[in-house]
Amino acid sequence: MTLKLEKVSPLQVILLLSFNRIAIVLLWFKFFNQDVWITEILALFYLPLLCAPLLFLSKQFAQLTIIEYLTIIAGKWIGKALGVLYTVFFLFIAIIDLSLFDNIIKPINFPETPDYAIIALALITCGYGVFKGLEVITRAAELFAPQVLAVIAFYAVLQIPDMDFRVFLPILADSSFSEINFRAFNTAARMNEIVVLAMLVPSISKKGKPTTILFWAAIIVTVFSLIIIVPTLAGLGLDLAKKTFDPYYLFIKQISIYDFITRIEFLIVAAWNIGMFLKISLLLYLSTISIVQIFGLSRRKVLIIPMITIIFIAALKSNILTSVVVFNIMEYIPYINLIFMFGIPVIVLTTFFLKKIISGKTDFTKA
Repeated sequence: MTLKLEKVSPLQVILLLSFNRIAIVLLWFKFFNQDVWITEILALFYLPLLCAPLLFLSKQFAQLTIIEYLTIIAGKWIGKALGVLYTVFFLFIAIIDLSLFDNIIKPINFPETPDYAIIALALITCGYGVFKGLEVITRAAELFAPQVLAVIAFYAVLQIPDMDFRVFLPILADSSFSEINFRAFNTAARMNEIVVLAMLVPSISKKGKPTTILFWAAIIVTVFSLIIIVPTLAGLGLDLAKKTFDPYYLFIKQISIYDFITRIEFLIVAAWNIGMFLKISLLLYLSTISIVQIFGLSRRKVLIIPMITIIFIAALKSNILTSVVVFNIMEYIPYINLIFMFGIPVIVLTTFFLKKIISGKTDFTKA
């Protein structure tokens, strides 16, 4: 029995992917010099290169998830093994995001609360979202994403009088051609939402094109990343932005309206909560779908508690909740992403073309 996938609209997927990536930028961004804004723009030109293999495969197998067409192209056992790797990848990213969230939100709001309580409450909330399904997760993104984006723009506008844009000068004085391109490539490699999209393609209604969806998601992410990065750097200065644990939060804490409306940073804390809960819920949902499709199960909801338990134990029994460990891992995330968003897809795509040439078949979905 094949699991029937829920249907969502292209707009919902665009907002979900955008919100997921921006939630990470709100929590973690490394300021290396005054040219960080250039790397964000330049990353748009590297992203199509990194996403091309998965986009092509998603177009060829528009009715299947990446887990399903891996077994068609690579064979039953290799395909299932690769499917397990992708499931582990989804769970790993969920653990990293949960740890990042814990490291940011605990010192600000719950300094005396033990890690296990924060993790447990977050996972219970996310588990409920997974139980309700993809449609509810995307509807929540459709509801909250525009509000959060409006708040980000609101903060930027409020701080304009206190910004010093001279911090961006001289442009490219501290960045060589190779350094700026490397950092742009690194930034593009952080957008692992292409792997998420490869899982969601058969769930998208109205024949939404993956390339168009990714294009608009990338544009939204770039624009609002700049709206976060540029005001933060202009408001704090480079030295403070480089040294501060959470520069964006520090930036918005200094905002006041007419000198009597203060502490409006609670809005961005709410955005952190909503964004991370939605992203972790989505990753857990994809993990359950992956397991169902790998092992031919008919029910996904029975997997929710085991998945949550795995994440809870993995987070608490490792050192990943410590700030030093999680922020060090964040440095290596682009290289891990590259394996799943580019490396494996390139090998699978090569296999696809070789099989197509040898067999002469044009439709592998019926294999």
